[in-house]
Amino acid sequence: MKRAFLRKGALGAAFLLLTVLVLTAARFLLVDDVHSYSRVMLQELYGQAGQIDTLFLGSSHCYRSVDPAMVDEALGTHSFNAGSSQQLPDGSYYMLREAAEQNPLKTVYLEMFYTGYNQSASRDVSLACYLLTDFMRWNSPWRYRYLWEMGGMAAMADLLLPARHGIASPGSMLALWKAKLTDGYEPGNYAYVTYPAEGEAYRGDGFVYTEGVARDGYATVLNVDPEHPLSEFGWENLEHIADYCEETGIRLVLFTAPLPSAYLSNTQGYQSYVDAVRQFAQEHGTQYWDFSLYRDPKAMDLGGGDFSDAHHLNGSGAEKFTALLCDVIARDGAGKDVSALFCDTVEEKLASHADNTIFMADVYSKS
Repeated sequence: MKRAFLRKGALGAAFLLLTVLVLTAARFLLVDDVHSYSRVMLQELYGQAGQIDTLFLGSSHCYRSVDPAMVDEALGTHSFNAGSSQQLPDGSYYMLREAAEQNPLKTVYLEMFYTGYNQSASRDVSLACYLLTDFMRWNSPWRYRYLWEMGGMAAMADLLLPARHGIASPGSMLALWKAKLTDGYEPGNYAYVTYPAEGEAYRGDGFVYTEGVARDGYATVLNVDPEHPLSEFGWENLEHIADYCEETGIRLVLFTAPLPSAYLSNTQGYQSYVDAVRQFAQEHGTQYWDFSLYRDPKAMDLGGGDFSDAHHLNGSGAEKFTALLCDVIARDGAGKDVSALFCDTVEEKLASHADNTIFMADVYSKS
C-alpha cells in the first residue's frame, strides 16, 4: 500500500511538473509580452519600490498626457505614471493598492476620462484587467482579487494560459523568440516599445509619447446620461479609491486631461459628469480639476496640433499640459485657490475660452 501511495504521489508530481513545463513553453512560444507598455511600466514600478511619493493613475488619457520626468523636475517629487490602456476604475484601485504596498505615497492624481466611469462592469473590458494582471507580482494579493472580481475562474485560467487573450501573430514569432532570449526584458531597453510607423514611443516611468495630429474630426465616443453621469460600477470603485486614500492619509486629487473644445461641443450631457465629480470631490474634502474647462487657453496653448486624435493629447500637447499641471499643483500647494482657473460650465468654456478645434471642426464638417 505504501508503494502504491508513493507511485501515485510520483505520478501526481510528474503530471504537475509536465503541466508547468507545457504552460511555460506555451507562454514563451505564443505570448507577446515583449512589446507591452504595461509590462515595461510594471517592471519599472517594481524597480523603484520604496521611492515613489506621487502616483498618477488612469487610462491612456493618463499615460499619454503626464510626463513624470517633467513633474519631478518642476516639483521635486519622485512620481510615476501607472496608467494603462483602457484602465477602468477598478484597475486604478488595484494599481493604487499595489503601488501603496511598496511605496511611501503622499499624493495620488486620478485621471478620470469619463467613459471608464460609465462602464457597467470590469468584465466588459476584460483586456484592461489582463494588461495589468499579466505582469503584476506573482505574490500580489491584488492581482488575484482583481482577476477574480473581473472574471472568476475563467480569468484565473487566463492567468495560467495568457495565450487565450494575448497570442502573437505567426509571422512575428521568430523575432519574438529571439527578443525573449536576448534583450527583450532588459530594464531600460525601450526598443521593443517604440513604434515609429505608429508614431508612439515609451519614454520611461509609464509615459508614452505620441506623434501625429487628429485627422478625422472630433466626434464623441460617448454621450453622458444626465440621470446617471457615472455608472454604479464607476461610483463604487471611485468610493473604494477615495476611502482607501482617506484611511491611509494619502492625498487624492481628481483630474481630467484636456479634451478638445470641439469634442466637448459634440458630447451631450458632459456638464452632468463634471457636476457629479465636483460634488463627490467636495464631499470627500478634495478637488476635481477638469482641464477641458481650463479658463485661459493661452496659458496652456493647446489646439488642434496638440491632439493625436479626437480626444488624446499627442506628445507636444502632453508636454504643454504637464507644464501647466505642475503650475496648478504648485499653486495649490502654496495654498492658493485654483478653482477660479476653471470654467464653471461647458457652456462658458465654449462661449468664451474655446480652443481652435472649434473652428477646425467646421472645416471637418464641410470637407
